[in-house]
Amino acid sequence: MSAILSADDLNDFISPGVACIKPIETLPLEKPEQINNPYEVTTEDKLPPPDHAPAQISLTDCLACSGCVTSAEAVLVSLQSHSEVLNTLDAYPSLPLRSDAEGFPVAGLGNGPDDGKIFVASVSPQVRASIAATYDISERKAGWMIDQLLGGPSGLASGGTRNNGFTWIVDTNALREACLVLGADEVSSSLPSSTSDDSASVSAPKRPILTSACPGWICYAEKTHPHVLPHLSRLKSPQALAGTLIKTVLSQRLNIRRDQIWHLAVMPCFDKKLEASREELTDIENRLLQREMSIV
Repeated sequence: MSAILSADDLNDFISPGVACIKPIETLPLEKPEQINNPYEVTTEDKLPPPDHAPAQISLTDCLACSGCVTSAEAVLVSLQSHSEVLNTLDAYPSLPLRSDAEGFPVAGLGNGPDDGKIFVASVSPQVRASIAATYDISERKAGWMIDQLLGGPSGLASGGTRNNGFTWIVDTNALREACLVLGADEVSSSLPSSTSDDSASVSAPKRPILTSACPGWICYAEKTHPHVLPHLSRLKSPQALAGTLIKTVLSQRLNIRRDQIWHLAVMPCFDKKLEASREELTDIENRLLQREMSIV
């Protein structure tokens, strides 16, 4: 995908939930109309327009499609922006937190509104490296700048109608290491063994196991090499794993609903936005890119 893709660059949008016409090569061939009088001449303006039934198309269809995928990507990317983040921070009150006897945070639901949310962000190391290179600073300072913008008193919390900021900013490096460990376990479990579990072998991918944290590579495999799909790893990417871990741990620890945790992923590329928009990944509400961080 082009690194300069934006919603302003295209004029062939499709709206979410609106029927999309699939590429012409996937449509059935039209049968020639029966003409009663073969010598009759009709002008084009008098011909009835063809009545093509629109096809309902989902994000999964778009990512595996070679036709209108660019339009769908543009729409999904435009729905995840810094404006949406700011609007959400203004729309929901922040859920108050208090500490228990051991000093761990717990949700103060008795004093908070039912629609209150806890805002959590996960930041990719590539974003810190990109900001460091852009402003000619160290990666450590770039990380500090991101923390201050998202959760500091002089950042997002200093503006808006509710003065909301992000309570926690999580580094996805730990999730990258977890994916590596889980990936090694997945490969080990796929090896032939006399003590292997039959149920585990059924769910395990075929060997050789192919894995990638890049959703663009997964999209490429889905579109052009479907024969390799049985070999793809069953593990989530670090971005998706971060969303699952954050919502699972916090919801259990704070005794709150998962939908009361609003998770923002700060990632380096547009494909990460598309990955998080898949129907099977529901633990990430919004995604920002490095250049959108600069705008904020």
